[in-house]
Amino acid sequence: KHKDVHGSFLTQAHIVARTNSGKTIRVSFWADKIGPQDIGWANGTVDNGPVFKLSRFVNPNVPYVEKVVDDVILRQAYSSLTVITPQFEIIVTPVHFFRERNVVGLHHRLDLTINLRVPETTLAVAPHGIIGQAWDGDGKAIDGEQDAWPESGEFTTYAMARGAIEGVPTDYKVLSPYATDFKFSRFDAKSSPPRDVAKLVAAGLLNAPKTIDNAVYKVGSTEYNDTDTNA
Repeated sequence: KHKDVHGSFLTQAHIVARTNSGKTIRVSFWADKIGPQDIGWANGTVDNGPVFKLSRFVNPNVPYVEKVVDDVILRQAYSSLTVITPQFEIIVTPVHFFRERNVVGLHHRLDLTINLRVPETTLAVAPHGIIGQAWDGDGKAIDGEQDAWPESGEFTTYAMARGAIEGVPTDYKVLSPYATDFKFSRFDAKSSPPRDVAKLVAAGLLNAPKTIDNAVYKVGSTEYNDTDTNA
């Protein structure tokens, strides 16, 4: 059944990484720059150096192109951009709208996956942020608020992960695409423990965690469509 949905997609990805020698890498991936063949490309900088572009079609005979800066790898395949640090792998994948119709000015969204590359117990700085705090050391999942979709008609999304994140959604806003400072930022920390789940649950700020059988330790953002949807 058709729905007229007022919601949002990920349409830009801006990643900041610091290398083991202190260099700062900034790289961007834009959904509105992706053409009908889903050919991905990204651009970025290292410190205050010149802008570089990553595109596999500079050399179409290779499966991907790479830029390596110290211990950080940027890898652009046909569509997806992968950023690899010693602790994490971040994958940005453009997806052409299929069931989403009447979307003005956009033709792709971005799906995001983050994989932890080391044992969680070895992280000196426990990650935070809307996604990062999922690695809070208890090996369990917490469900946040979810939209209650109607069978048909007009609907505006409202769920903002309440009950699964520490604080409120506005605590996670940053001032610019490459900004790293927000209420729970760990970007400049040398050490930091994970959020205190038991304390937050007791205070009514988090929903109770639950065990997931055969859990896969990755997190991300992907848009799923169970019915034909207008956006």
